[in-house]
Amino acid sequence: MLKTKKHTPSLLKAAAILVIFFLAIFHQKATAQQMFVDDAAVTTTNSFQIETWYGSRESWFLPAISPLKGLEIGTGIGFDSREGLDPTNWIFEVKFVPGDLETRGQAIGVAAGLLYDLDGNFEELFVMIPYSRMILGYTSQLHLNLGFEAVYENSGPEGAEKEWQYEVIKGIRGDFGISDRFTILSEVAAANFDNYFFQGGLRISLLPGLLEMDITYGEGFRRMETAPGFNVGITFTPDRLW
Repeated sequence: MLKTKKHTPSLLKAAAILVIFFLAIFHQKATAQQMFVDDAAVTTTNSFQIETWYGSRESWFLPAISPLKGLEIGTGIGFDSREGLDPTNWIFEVKFVPGDLETRGQAIGVAAGLLYDLDGNFEELFVMIPYSRMILGYTSQLHLNLGFEAVYENSGPEGAEKEWQYEVIKGIRGDFGISDRFTILSEVAAANFDNYFFQGGLRISLLPGLLEMDITYGEGFRRMETAPGFNVGITFTPDRLW
C-alpha cells in the first residue's frame, strides 16, 4: 500500500477516528482483506491499523498492530451480509515482511491465519507467500501470491458431513497509481488452479498517509458465481505512536 508521510492536523485526525468508529458501530462489521491478493508490506511500525469493509456477501472489521519492524499481528470479526449483518467468524492473522517495499523496490514475506466460528470451532488455516514489486517508475505496484489453505466445510452429495478440504491458492494483482489520491486496483486469483475470479476497483486517498477508501467489485469466471461481489472499505493507518 502506498503511503505518503504527512502531518495531518489534529482536527482531521479526530474526524478520521470518528469515521472509523461510525462504520464499526453502525455497520457492525480476511481470506480477510478486501482485495484477496495480499501485498508484501505491513502497517506502520509501532502503530496500528484498522481495516473495515461492508460487502454484498460478507463484511469485516479488522484491527492490527505492528509491535516490531516487519511484523504485523491482527484479529477481527466477520459478518454474513447477504441478508443482514450476522456475525459468523473471527480471525487471527500474522504477517512478516523483513524488507521495505518502497525503499528496496521489492519485498517478499509470509502471512498466516486461523479462522474460527463464534463457538470457538477451528474452521480454516491458510499460509501465504506474498511478493511485491514497484513498477512503472515507482507509481504502481505488482503483487504475486502463492499459498495453501485448509478449510473444514460441508461435503458429500447433500453437504450433510463436514471434512477438511485442501487448496492451493494463487493470485496476481496490480495497483496502478493514476494520481496522488487515486489508484486503480485489479486482481485475478484462483483456488486449486480452477475457480478463477477477478476483482477490480478504485482506491481513494481521503487523507494522505492516514485514511483510504477502497470501492471494488468482483465475481467468478464461472457462470452465476457472484463472489466477492460489491465492497466498500476504509483503512485507517496513523503514523508511529510509540
